[in-house]
Amino acid sequence: MPLMLPTIVRNLFGGPATRLYPFQVRDSFARARGHVEFDDNKCTLCGNCARRCPAAAIEINKEKKELTFFPARCIICEVCAEACRRDAITVEVKWRSPFYTKPVEVHQPKGKEKAS
Repeated sequence: MPLMLPTIVRNLFGGPATRLYPFQVRDSFARARGHVEFDDNKCTLCGNCARRCPAAAIEINKEKKELTFFPARCIICEVCAEACRRDAITVEVKWRSPFYTKPVEVHQPKGKEKAS
């Protein structure tokens, strides 16, 4: 009992051990993995990101001129951003809000077509 007394007193008069989440949100730290963002103005549908993605979270349809992204598959490994030569893909440090159904993002890039 005498060994527990200092711990009991410290816990009674000390502050909370955790953050009060909805009111105190933790700031993201440098190099945190948040979520992937696409810049439709820079993308040329070259397909480097889709070929390099280990989770198959990106699909390119050149006939429809669409880039389809499946965020639920994405493991945020940043390989797609490294493979993009136009810097059309960035990894943000802010987390995406949780989702209850598997969303699909369809992008129609407006960048210049790749010269064939």
